Amino acid sequence: MIIPDNNRRRGSRLATAATVLFIAIGCTAIGFGLWGNPPPPRPPASAAEASPAQQPVTITPSPEPISVLPAPQVARVVGPILTASEPTQINIPAIGVHSVLMQLGQNPDGTVQTPSLDEASPAGWYTGSPTPGAIGPSVILGHVDSRVEGRTVFYRLGDMRPGDEVLVTRADATVAVFVVDRVEEYPKDNFPQFTVYGNIDHAGLRLITCGGQFNKTTRTYPDNVVVYASLVSSHAA
Repeated sequence: MIIPDNNRRRGSRLATAATVLFIAIGCTAIGFGLWGNPPPPRPPASAAEASPAQQPVTITPSPEPISVLPAPQVARVVGPILTASEPTQINIPAIGVHSVLMQLGQNPDGTVQTPSLDEASPAGWYTGSPTPGAIGPSVILGHVDSRVEGRTVFYRLGDMRPGDEVLVTRADATVAVFVVDRVEEYPKDNFPQFTVYGNIDHAGLRLITCGGQFNKTTRTYPDNVVVYASLVSSHAA
């Protein structure tokens, strides 16, 4: 599951709608509702920040790449920015998360790799996104449950609230300190890809897991919980 360091793609945005679409689809494999757990916590409306209305984007599985015009480049940078350095650990005090970070690349079919459900897997940083602290949305994925240990690393992600801290330790011995802006829950079949993965004018973080009521027939969760956070500071590890 660990991806070699070479040939990694960086940038403040993902290159095509197809790549973004594959992330949304690949994430449907996260969570299997095992061990009789109640559904993972769901964020209330108060955890979401009001945002301008946008045209919804419907995600439809397709084996063919879908090309789109690249999003406009961000003209200015807001807030602190760190030089690129790979993340090694994530700590979220508000929900008791203390996890090393594995590296997640892409599968041969273009979907994003997810941590194994057959072992006690940590959260994982998607190597096609910026490193935490660099400009753009850095993406970290995690399961809500697994076949091995029931509740797992991001089970309580929906309990996060604006103002909570996320601490990401990096390979350069710095800790990037993020503060949560909002927490959203989206149906997987109407995932707002450009809101989650598109260009931003600051160093951002996206924590993603599954959510909603587990479907015993399809053995999937219907939604994705997404935590949006922004870099506010950094310090030595």
